[in-house]
Amino acid sequence: MSQATQKQQVREEQRQVQTVRNRVEKKFTRGEKYLITLIAIAIIVTAVLMVSNYASMYGQEQDISQLQSEINQQQQYNEGLEHQVSELSDPERILEIAQENGMELNEDNVTVLQP
Repeated sequence: MSQATQKQQVREEQRQVQTVRNRVEKKFTRGEKYLITLIAIAIIVTAVLMVSNYASMYGQEQDISQLQSEINQQQQYNEGLEHQVSELSDPERILEIAQENGMELNEDNVTVLQP
């Protein structure tokens, strides 16, 4: 072998060694590490906030459904009371109670009121 071929082989070996070193020595810089850490923290904080918001919404939905059921119960109770009022304010019933207590109907004193 000639010296030129030997030198060429040595150069090729040096290039291969340098390429291997370059591949191995790729590390993150300090700024990149900070950026990656900040991004990871931002992702974690965002995830925690999303979970807490969903938990809050779930709790509020439960409160709303409970209030809605209470409203329905109160409406049914009110309807029952309105029905009772209409039964108790029946003119025939009032006239009957008045006659039991000794009152008489005087047509001249009756005044009809329009609502």
